[in-house]
Amino acid sequence: MRRTFAMSLALFGMCIAAFGCSWVRTTPGGANVREETAANVTACQEVGTAYGTTQTSVGLPRNADVIRDEQVTLARNQAAKIGGDTIVQAGAPSGGTLTFNVYRCH
Repeated sequence: MRRTFAMSLALFGMCIAAFGCSWVRTTPGGANVREETAANVTACQEVGTAYGTTQTSVGLPRNADVIRDEQVTLARNQAAKIGGDTIVQAGAPSGGTLTFNVYRCH
């Protein structure tokens, strides 16, 4: 019985890793935050920094696009909490963390 449960759990984990399922959801405020490039925020006011941190593996490496989507979603959610409406990626990912500058443009 335990072995069957453990195998089922392992199979579930592999399915998540293989298909790239995301468990991160956008908050109502985060839905109003957009991602832009630095060139598009020159007239905006910088209001802070947001971080998107997520797992890069769950026993197996996760899909890079899903990881980035989760990082952006987490940063958008944080940006909304500090009064921003726009995020700009501030550098390359470090581990499972991606840093964004937060701006108020509207």
